[in-house]
Amino acid sequence: MRPPQIAYPVLVADVGGTNCRLALVDDPEAAPRALARIGTAAHPTPEAAFETVLSSLPERPRSAVLAVAGPLEGRGARLTNASWEFDGPRLAGALGLQQGLLVNDFEALAASLCVLGAKDVTTLVPGQPDGGARLVLGPGTGFGAAALIGRDDRLLLVPTESGHIGVGPEDPTEQRIWPALTAGLPRVTVESLLSGDGLVRFHRAVAATSGMREAEVSAADVSRLALDGDPSALMAVVCFWRLLGRVAGDLALVFKATGGIYVAGGIAPRLLPLVDAGVIGAVFSGKPPMEDLAARFALHVISVQDAAEQGLAAIAADPRRFGLDDPSRLWFG
Repeated sequence: MRPPQIAYPVLVADVGGTNCRLALVDDPEAAPRALARIGTAAHPTPEAAFETVLSSLPERPRSAVLAVAGPLEGRGARLTNASWEFDGPRLAGALGLQQGLLVNDFEALAASLCVLGAKDVTTLVPGQPDGGARLVLGPGTGFGAAALIGRDDRLLLVPTESGHIGVGPEDPTEQRIWPALTAGLPRVTVESLLSGDGLVRFHRAVAATSGMREAEVSAADVSRLALDGDPSALMAVVCFWRLLGRVAGDLALVFKATGGIYVAGGIAPRLLPLVDAGVIGAVFSGKPPMEDLAARFALHVISVQDAAEQGLAAIAADPRRFGLDDPSRLWFG
């Protein structure tokens, strides 16, 4: 027996380790309507955070489809880089929802690839894409990745924990800064370097190995300084982009992602003015002995800010299309 369809209006939320964006979808054909952006540290629980927004709406949502930056277990999840815990039935009871669904944040971004258009992305490497697997990945508070496999109405979302795989230096620049870059890390993972904290690490390592005076900065500061032409921040961003391109190419090989690789998250779009597409293309596609396969991979950056919300709206409209009409994951109030 098929589970009931998602009831509208639907609350959709992209919940990251730092911020949570909430939007409302009025019907299956409607675009997400932005409601609020909330800092996850500002509220003890997601129920408390959501209620501050929902209490002011003239019509409350009947359902919710929520993207969570962390691994899922059935109807529950916990943020990897923050303290919020999610329990679907508990959320439904607290917020007066009839039903809902939790997905990984990169599952939502992978679903958005079905609805995003050419105007919503910037292409760095054109490749020779076909109808094969598509992969979305990217740095933010952490690092995530998910694949979209299949075509048309038979699709499968494959979330991963790719941010927690190990990584090491390859080129001479990485080898020179690697000791300073990884100092204090018990294990060097993709997420420890390709994230907001990782961008700060790159800045610190460049300063340390270049004899420059290191300032206490945030990831936002490094981005701003690099865009203003600060030498150490600019070099940090160059190194960050090179590693991101290399890791994207490696993960493309894992999934044989001939349908294209899409970089998402809050960091990459902000740093697009500083990317050297030629350099990125070289590290992204330079994968001996698999150069012929890697040359087929296309690399894009998702430039719209509400891609996850668009993906959640697509899931809400037809969970079955994405293999998410699973009674073990759907929850009811």
